[in-house]
Amino acid sequence: MAVVSLKIGQRFYKFSCADGQEAHMEQLAAGLDKRAEQLTKSLGFMQEGQLLAMICLLLAEEKSKLEKETNAELLEQSETKMVESLNSLALKITTLTENLQQ
Repeated sequence: MAVVSLKIGQRFYKFSCADGQEAHMEQLAAGLDKRAEQLTKSLGFMQEGQLLAMICLLLAEEKSKLEKETNAELLEQSETKMVESLNSLALKITTLTENLQQ
């Protein structure tokens, strides 16, 4: 188990992670630190807990937007497949009907 020291919001935190995951954890922390810096610039000083809670809220909002976009995309793909299936079925029915009439 590796231990990494990550800077988020001008403070350092130690975390355990799987060996080899240190660089990934550092990248994630860098993104969070950037958000913390942006929040502090726009809203001013915040207590540590409040800053981390605000970052969590921003991440939750992004997650919600991504889920909605993904669901809308999946729904559109499903609708397209359904239309294609119905068109194929309609063509088969038409062909059967024509064959029965002969």
